[in-house]
Amino acid sequence: MVRPPTEKNICLRCKGARLLCGKKSCPILLKKSVLKSLVPYKLDKTMRDIDIFGASPPGFFVGHFSYPNVYLGPLVPFQEFELNLDVPDNYILDAPELWFGKQMAEIVSYRSSLVRNNFKTNVYIGQTSRKNTPPIKVQKLLDASQELAMAARPVDTETRLEKMNLRMLMDNHAPPIGPTGMTEKIRIIENVKVHPKVDYCVSDTDLKAVDAISEHLYFKGHVPQSTIKRVFSAGLLGQKKNRRLVPTRWTITAVDDIISKALIKEIKRFPEINDYQIFESSYLDNHFKILLFPGKFTYEMNEVWAPNTLWNISLDGRNRNLKPQIMTDYEFYQGRRNYASNITGAYYSARKEVCEYLYNIGRQARVLIFREVRGGYLVPLGVWVIRETVKNAMALGASTILDNFDDSIKKMVDGFMVNLKYWKKSSKLINFMKTQKTIDTFL
Repeated sequence: MVRPPTEKNICLRCKGARLLCGKKSCPILLKKSVLKSLVPYKLDKTMRDIDIFGASPPGFFVGHFSYPNVYLGPLVPFQEFELNLDVPDNYILDAPELWFGKQMAEIVSYRSSLVRNNFKTNVYIGQTSRKNTPPIKVQKLLDASQELAMAARPVDTETRLEKMNLRMLMDNHAPPIGPTGMTEKIRIIENVKVHPKVDYCVSDTDLKAVDAISEHLYFKGHVPQSTIKRVFSAGLLGQKKNRRLVPTRWTITAVDDIISKALIKEIKRFPEINDYQIFESSYLDNHFKILLFPGKFTYEMNEVWAPNTLWNISLDGRNRNLKPQIMTDYEFYQGRRNYASNITGAYYSARKEVCEYLYNIGRQARVLIFREVRGGYLVPLGVWVIRETVKNAMALGASTILDNFDDSIKKMVDGFMVNLKYWKKSSKLINFMKTQKTIDTFL
């Protein structure tokens, strides 16, 4: 085994989000956006003067380019692209929590059937000033989009586009986005059914967004996470003066972070587990092993990308000497204050699911996650893949129970491409466990 370098890798650190390479758009995502074998229409083609009518899942998307003046709008299915769909209703098209086990082509088919209807406005919708007040037409589009974002079930929606760009867009955080176009109108045809807790949080303009998400929508309301993110992204939560539109990719990580922090607060009150438990699950060539072991709550996630996989490629096209790349982010009992810039959004998605499991069993533990990504993960589908695979691992229960740390970490790397000594080199938690002193040392 050739020793994999663990130094910071620009593509693995960026994952198309921060454009650390200095380019205007991510060349990897641009290339992966062309999925001729998976989408039901010809790429790089434009349709004009399109009337769209369909049951929106509901769906809502806010872009991040040119922030704070962003493009946003609802996702509405286009009948011409729905012909090959076999779904009970359109709710599943924008509900990643229901996608685990689906094939990649099926997920891309879901997303390619939805048309993103765009209009542009300033994100600071809670501030009343001439500078931030949108024109009447834009305000009507925003009002309709926000009403749709609150919906609990699919809503018949009518829109009109000047032109529609038939292209599939990929994002490492959010699910893929299908055709897009600038909208002239958004009209909701039927009454919108809203979850009572969503209605309460939207109406309470003195309630902080963090409290609305964690306490009311998650703990008390058991509102689906896709709905929480949609309402938050639409600028419908928080104190009135602070309400703003939040780009979808930022929303996904923010909601995972808010919920998991609320769970951690509760978990720290629970007794520790007393054995070493390993959980496993694989999906779309993402392979997870999760070790829970005795101690105060600590969390670390490590991921290794095989050579010539999505983010482990050579920017100059010379891939002969590529090696597996390991990245690590962690937090000890006090938590972390800065963004997990190595693992990025996957760190928070995995943390949320592990914390939910610990909360449900009423225990706290140290958590060590190994994720291995192989060549079958062809295109980025969003961090929901991580969230749902970890959730599945916890639901399956522990595959192995051991009584010591050394045997546990040896078991963790069984079947993985990288030897244990390279995981040890990258991991802070393993090194901490090897060097920390306990009271037994002094007896």
